[in-house]
Amino acid sequence: MSKEEKEIKIELKIPIEQFLKRARKLGYKNQKTITQTDNYFDTTDWKLYKSVASVRIRRVNGKDHSFAFKKVLNIPTRSNSHYVEEIEGAFPITRHDAVKDIFERLSIKCDDYTSIVNGEQLANVFLINGLQGEQVMSKVRRSLIDANKNEIVIDDIENVGTVVELECEDNEPLEVVKSLLDDDEWSRNITGTGYMWLEKVKGFNLHLKYPKRFSKDPDWNVWENEREMYDNMLKAQVKVL
Repeated sequence: MSKEEKEIKIELKIPIEQFLKRARKLGYKNQKTITQTDNYFDTTDWKLYKSVASVRIRRVNGKDHSFAFKKVLNIPTRSNSHYVEEIEGAFPITRHDAVKDIFERLSIKCDDYTSIVNGEQLANVFLINGLQGEQVMSKVRRSLIDANKNEIVIDDIENVGTVVELECEDNEPLEVVKSLLDDDEWSRNITGTGYMWLEKVKGFNLHLKYPKRFSKDPDWNVWENEREMYDNMLKAQVKVL
């Protein structure tokens, strides 16, 4: 089952060490430093990138960790129309709901998806079904977390640079960031790290035009097999309002 991603990227206008010092004073504790490798898959003509979507397999400290499908949708009936959908699962795979949901979104047919347990097996299914795994991102991640499970993540990404994120388990990230930074000390960066890599390594820049496209045509990136889901999301927001 998909859910709304609860994280935001923070573009700091103050030194990062000043920001981290303030966070520690507010109760954020240092977590372990880890190494990550994110392997993104896409079609040979980059259909997912062109649809503001991505699918990835993540390894942490050299071991299978998780897999995810993410897609940005524009829900104009929401006060914050920028909606990041996420379908995520962990390795080893014991429940296959996320695998099934991702395959359906990518129109991948698999006779026995329940036999997929590890990252290599999942990657092979992607490759057999015409996806390529050219985009590989290596990073060193350090993080701080508070008692409410709000996590500040600092990624030093090869070929990209340093990226700061705020990830929340229960709270709304846009509210939490107000406790850490004044309005003039930060801005929101809606460019995914995968797009940052594609811009710097591949020279892609279509993602820079996506905000303007959404403002003119909110559902331009909705696939046919997502239409019913998207229409239901619009109706649900109208009822809330």
